[in-house]
Amino acid sequence: MTIRAPRLIALALAATLSACGSAEADNAVVGDQIKIPDAQGTRVETAVLQPTDADLQLRLPGEVAGSRDALLATAAGGYVESVRVHRGQDVAKGTTIATINTGIYSAQRDQARAARDLAKNELDRVMAMGDLASESQRDGARTQLATNEANLRLAQLQLSRSVVKAPFAGTVTQIDLEIGEVVNPSAPVARLVRLDPAHVTVAVADRDVGVLQEGMEVSVSVDAVPGVHSGVIQNIDRAADLQTRAFQVEVEVANPDGRLLPGMIATVSLAAEVGKGAIILPQDWLVTRMDGIGVFVVEEGIARWRPVEAGTLVHDQIVIRSGLQAGDTIVITGHRTLADGDALIVSRQATCCTNGRATY
Repeated sequence: MTIRAPRLIALALAATLSACGSAEADNAVVGDQIKIPDAQGTRVETAVLQPTDADLQLRLPGEVAGSRDALLATAAGGYVESVRVHRGQDVAKGTTIATINTGIYSAQRDQARAARDLAKNELDRVMAMGDLASESQRDGARTQLATNEANLRLAQLQLSRSVVKAPFAGTVTQIDLEIGEVVNPSAPVARLVRLDPAHVTVAVADRDVGVLQEGMEVSVSVDAVPGVHSGVIQNIDRAADLQTRAFQVEVEVANPDGRLLPGMIATVSLAAEVGKGAIILPQDWLVTRMDGIGVFVVEEGIARWRPVEAGTLVHDQIVIRSGLQAGDTIVITGHRTLADGDALIVSRQATCCTNGRATY
């Protein structure tokens, strides 16, 4: 026992020293030679933002109409005494189109005027009597005069409405009236259209109407009339049609020779600059959350939520008003499953955008 014990102790010491040496060697390898693997992340594709120019080009079908178009009628109807114009005639504002029951209303006016004059003379006579006339006599004379004056105004109004006049300068495109006929009250007797300028009406979808402005220049072509005509957007409806959900836009076109006629089919072409040197993204790159819309920006390999303010929509692209700037890198694929602070593994990186698409 005295001989073997020292040998066992020596072996134990050797084993301990060997283990310590091995641990030190392992630590050195970890620190100097082996790279610690990255944490697990989400595989995504990204794009570096650059300023973009965007414009909207539209070709829309429309219909030609007069700048003013009215169906003329007489309020009371009656016997047609005269027709002063013919179809296709150009007339000035105030031109008489036809007279209907004018003779009768003229006689009623004269009758009302005579009654008014009589009532005025009676009031003058009563007032000249001085104290000999009672207060009730004077009041009665005043009331009678006021009544007869009102009757005269009514007769004059009926007489004026028995004469159908042109409310504006234009062309008589329809006249459905003959002398001797009896027309019903409010029945149309003529159609008056102003052909110069002409108006072209088009329907614009809600996604495009936001970039249009009154006063914007457009081009108008009509199959029946050769050449391209210059037009200007005159009016944009502030509410969509309840049936089509489209907005009506009215374009004014000079038509001095009257070749653009109501009912013709036209094509309106326009180009509107939406953004120049702006940040414009495909709409599906945006993420919608309860607190608004935004994107995920890459910051040192980490996804960071960035809210943005969206502007004009151009087909499937959208102008970003604020929140992003040139040089930012955003996640464009895999962004809908991210949360703020997620680690990222970038598989591809593109540049945004060319014609609404990322380029790799």
